[in-house]
Amino acid sequence: MSANGKTRLNYAQTFSIGFGMFAISAAWALYNAYVPIKLKDMMLPTALVGVIMGIDNFCGFTIQPFFGLISDKVRTRWGRRMPFALFAIPIASVCLMLIAIAPTAPLTVIAIILYAVLMSACRAPIVALMPDVTDSHVRSQANGIINFMGAVGNVIALLAGSYLYKHYGMGPAFISGSIIMVVALLALNLLVKEPDDFRTKPGESARIPFVSWKELKQAVIPKLDLDVESRRSFVLILLVLFLYTFGGNAVETYFSLFAVHDLGMEAAVAGGSLVWYAIGAMASDIPAGWIGTKYGRRNTMSVGLILAILMFVPMPWVASAPLVPMLAFGYGLLWTLVYVNAFPWIAELGGRENTGAMTAYYYLATAFAASVSPAVFGLIQQVTGTYKWMFIYAAVFFALALCCMPFITRGEAEEHSV
Repeated sequence: MSANGKTRLNYAQTFSIGFGMFAISAAWALYNAYVPIKLKDMMLPTALVGVIMGIDNFCGFTIQPFFGLISDKVRTRWGRRMPFALFAIPIASVCLMLIAIAPTAPLTVIAIILYAVLMSACRAPIVALMPDVTDSHVRSQANGIINFMGAVGNVIALLAGSYLYKHYGMGPAFISGSIIMVVALLALNLLVKEPDDFRTKPGESARIPFVSWKELKQAVIPKLDLDVESRRSFVLILLVLFLYTFGGNAVETYFSLFAVHDLGMEAAVAGGSLVWYAIGAMASDIPAGWIGTKYGRRNTMSVGLILAILMFVPMPWVASAPLVPMLAFGYGLLWTLVYVNAFPWIAELGGRENTGAMTAYYYLATAFAASVSPAVFGLIQQVTGTYKWMFIYAAVFFALALCCMPFITRGEAEEHSV
C-alpha cells in the first residue's frame, strides 16, 4: 500500500505473468516475419497469402473469445486460466516447426490452421491473468510490463531467427521459436499461482463449463451489468479497437513484403529489420503504461494514433531501405501508447468476475479486424502492384478511430481491490 492509500503494483508477479506473453510474442514474431515469404515463394497470389495469413485472426475472433469467456467459469487445481496454456502451447510449438518444414502448400496451410487454433485457445486466458490479480489503477502499468516481456520475446526470436534463417534456413529458425515457447511456459507455470478462489481444493473435482447447455450458454454469453453510458462507451471502445487494428494489421502483415518487393531488401534482412519494431516497443512499453496511468488511457491512445498518422502519411514517397529500421523503431515507440492502454480500457468495464469476458470481447474486435484486413489490402496491392499504400490505408483507419474518442466517457482507472 502506498502513502496515498492505493495498492502498489506487484512487479515480481507482473513480470512473471509476462512470461506467457513472452512465449506468445516470440512465436508470432517468427510467424509474421517469415510465413508470408514462404507462401509467396510457393507462388501463391498476394490476396491468397492475405487470406491464409488471416486464418489465425479468424480463429482469434471465434475460438479465442470463446476460450476467454469460458475460462471465467473454469476451476481446476492450477486455476482458471493456466490449464489452457499448459495444454495448448506444447502442441502449438510442434505445429510451428511443421509450418517451417512442410514441403507443400497444402501441408503448410494445415500446420498453420492447427497452430492458429491452439494459440487462440490459450491467448485470451493468459492475457486475462493480469486483471485477475491487479488493481484497476495500476493495470496500464502492469500491461506495459507484460507487453515489455512480449517485446523481449520479439527481440530474441527475431535476432536468433534472422541469423538462423540466413545461415541455416527456416526450419532451425522456427525450431528455436518452439523451444522458446516451451521454456517460457515452464517459467510461467512455476512462477505464477492464481488466486485461491479460482483454484479447487485438494480432493475437489475440477469445474469446467461443458456439463450442460445452460452452463455453456451462461459462460459464453455472460450478463454484463452496464448502465446506458457504460454500454455506449463499451460499444465505441469495441469500434475503436476494430478500426485501429484494421489499419495497423496491414502494416504488420505486409511490412516484410514491402521491404523485399518495393525496396529490394533480402528476405533475411527484411525479417531481421522487424527487430527494431520490437526494440522500439520494448523501450516504450513500460513508459506507455505509466503515461496512461497518469494522463488517462483515452488521451494516451489518441496521442499515439495522431503521431502514427503523421509518421505514416509521407511513407509512400520517402520510404527507402536505409529508413526501414528507423521506421520500424518509430512505429514500435508510438504503437505501444495505443495497445498498452487498450486492454485495461475495456477490462475496466467488466469488473473482476468478467475479466475473461472482456478479454474475449477485446479479441473479438481486434481479431475480426485482423482477419479481414490482410485480404482487403491484398486486393489493393494486386490492383496497384505495390505495398507502399499500406501506410495510407493504415492512416485512414487510425483517423476513423480517433473520431470515436471524444464520445467515450468510461474505461478510465478506478480503485478496485483484488
